[in-house]
Amino acid sequence: MIDIDDFITLVIHTPAHAQNLRNILESHGMEVRLEDFVSFKSPVAVAQRVKIRPKDLPLALKIIESGEGYSPALIDMKMAGMSGNLLIPVDFSDSSRLAVNIGFKLARRIGVHPVIMHSYVAPIFTAGASDDVFGENSETLAAEESRDVRDMASKKLSKFCSDIKLSQKEGCIPDIKFSTSLLEGVAEESILQYCKETPPALVVMATRGKDKKEEELIGSVTAEVLDSCRVPVFTVPENCKIEKVEDIVHLMMFCNLDQHDIMTVDALMRMFDYPKCLITLVPVMQRKATKTRDKIEALCEFFNSNYPTSRFKTFVPDLKDFRNEIDVAIPKKGVDLLIVPNKKTNVFSRIFRPTIAHKSLFERDMPMLVIPV
Repeated sequence: MIDIDDFITLVIHTPAHAQNLRNILESHGMEVRLEDFVSFKSPVAVAQRVKIRPKDLPLALKIIESGEGYSPALIDMKMAGMSGNLLIPVDFSDSSRLAVNIGFKLARRIGVHPVIMHSYVAPIFTAGASDDVFGENSETLAAEESRDVRDMASKKLSKFCSDIKLSQKEGCIPDIKFSTSLLEGVAEESILQYCKETPPALVVMATRGKDKKEEELIGSVTAEVLDSCRVPVFTVPENCKIEKVEDIVHLMMFCNLDQHDIMTVDALMRMFDYPKCLITLVPVMQRKATKTRDKIEALCEFFNSNYPTSRFKTFVPDLKDFRNEIDVAIPKKGVDLLIVPNKKTNVFSRIFRPTIAHKSLFERDMPMLVIPV
């Protein structure tokens, strides 16, 4: 068993590369040692061991797996799955306007540029059917139809943005610059493709009320994005009443009682520049009651020691009545936001073993921040 006070070897690099990595690890709060590595064929040190504390291993691995070259700026961006953008997918509904309002507040809070994205689906023409009906002009007609659909979507997006600018002048929406993106394709596929090619700092998406979500159990755009997206997603229910981001002071975080919890909290703290808030930790794993309490208390102590700007406490509901106890605790404790670490799952798991994020989306009318791990 590894002694937590010992140093373990993370990697072996050339001295210059090792020193560069050491600087980056220390900038993330780690204690690092360098030791010369001498080959049996040469008495001269040709490389150095980069050694860290065992408790820092999850974050250190995330850093070195972020890319080669060890550019601090590039690593910070890749570690958080971020660029300088905040993506807000819209369908021009009232819920979308609410998502824009909250999204702009979040963008201003974390210092990124909001991008309003809309996707449209162009008509599909099969060669056989179109040729029978339209003859030789089928391809031309298909192109014209597709162009008309895009033009219509472009006009709607332009009108939506004009309304946003008007609301900004009236002081209803934060007055910050924003961009737009109009993409062809199914909504969830367009969002996931955008996030893959240009990873934003955050995706802010509207959701419907709990009474209407039952109609969307199959094919929900937000649920699909939550299950597949590898950047943080902030969901905004249609009854959300967040006046100021600073008003979000009590968070409830579901914990798996593993290293992913540490990575989730670290990502949360970095994203919001170590906020002052109260975070209630809730275990969700099926373990013996005593062992669960011991682990969640140890995790709570670790977070309180390492993130002094925030205060952490625990709540251990009875797993047999987990859903009801959570539903009672949220209003009783005054919880403003749910934090959910989310692992990537395959299609089979999504259907038969939905994630906590997926369940929470349909069971509760609560704003939720889902952080991929």
